Amino acid sequence: MIALAWVAGHSFALDTTALVDGRAAKLLEKKCIQTEAGGVLPARFDAVARYLSQPDLIQRIQGEYRRSVSKDGTIDFPIIENGNGTYYYINEKNRRTDLFELYRKQTSDSTFDLVYHATGKRYFGKYEVLIHIRAIDAGPAGTIYTAAVYAYPHNGPMRFFARRFGTVERYFQRKTRIIALVSNKICIGLYDPLPYAYQSPLPTLPGAQ
Repeated sequence: MIALAWVAGHSFALDTTALVDGRAAKLLEKKCIQTEAGGVLPARFDAVARYLSQPDLIQRIQGEYRRSVSKDGTIDFPIIENGNGTYYYINEKNRRTDLFELYRKQTSDSTFDLVYHATGKRYFGKYEVLIHIRAIDAGPAGTIYTAAVYAYPHNGPMRFFARRFGTVERYFQRKTRIIALVSNKICIGLYDPLPYAYQSPLPTLPGAQ
């Protein structure tokens, strides 16, 4: 309960800059739109770390999506692997998003980090996103996870309107909440069948109601 209460009212300061370089590091130097999500997984940290280390992680996640989230066992926008940690998907408006895995490893005895870089185009023009997910050992409470999203629209006037009116910022906030809620359901399916998983209920994400 202490871990749940702490996550609900506390934001983690992720040291994303220390894990990336090149284009991704330069992106963090810009005035990005930032959103966050977090929660607690009902599984021991060592179990989570082993699963996140699997080379076919994306395929495993998509498989669980078909099983526990999709109503008809299909994926609307399947993620296609290009090799060398690169992926892409095409949405319902035939817009492509390219994904690049920049970092995925256990960074300490109690933390595991994943960093992905995405580029694409939406109604507000071209954009880049950096996604940093950290899993943290919470002992008997399970595994705390926190995600930070750094989004940067390339269109200068749109960045101005985003700061002034918040339309693009709300877009990324909404997408972050949706992804976090779907991820919660997938994680329950992934971890609950494991013999070492904790069977405590998963809390609602802060701000996701």
